Amino acid sequence: MTEIETLEECRLATIEERALSRQIDRLVCMGAPRGIGSQAIKPAGDRRTNNSTAGQLQKLEGLIEKLIVKRDENLSIIERAEMIIDRIESRKDRVIVRCYYVEGESEYEIANDMDMSRQWVNQRRNRVLDEIATGKRNKAHSRNMLK
Repeated sequence: MTEIETLEECRLATIEERALSRQIDRLVCMGAPRGIGSQAIKPAGDRRTNNSTAGQLQKLEGLIEKLIVKRDENLSIIERAEMIIDRIESRKDRVIVRCYYVEGESEYEIANDMDMSRQWVNQRRNRVLDEIATGKRNKAHSRNMLK
């Protein structure tokens, strides 16, 4: 897997994790019974029920289980992405790449946080990706030249 593919995999994993968190938040805030945040969620055991409250609790429990599994899977992906990001020379470029790929922020969000334009963020991010890809090619080319 190339370094760019690792960064893209990290972004997708982060976005999936955010989506699961939003589903949980939505269910807890709107659809779940009152006081659910303070209640201990017990394993549902048998997943079949006609009770809407029990069904909502089971759905919430399933989403929480998925989120826990997803977070465990994402740890190794994030570690690999962080190793790539740490090699980027410019601090601003590291911030942009980390926010985009590890935090899952959009270019608009990053630009707003950095008080820059979205185009500037896009150009910097793409330049870093080009440098990563070119650096990889240059290393392979120099090894072939030595043989």
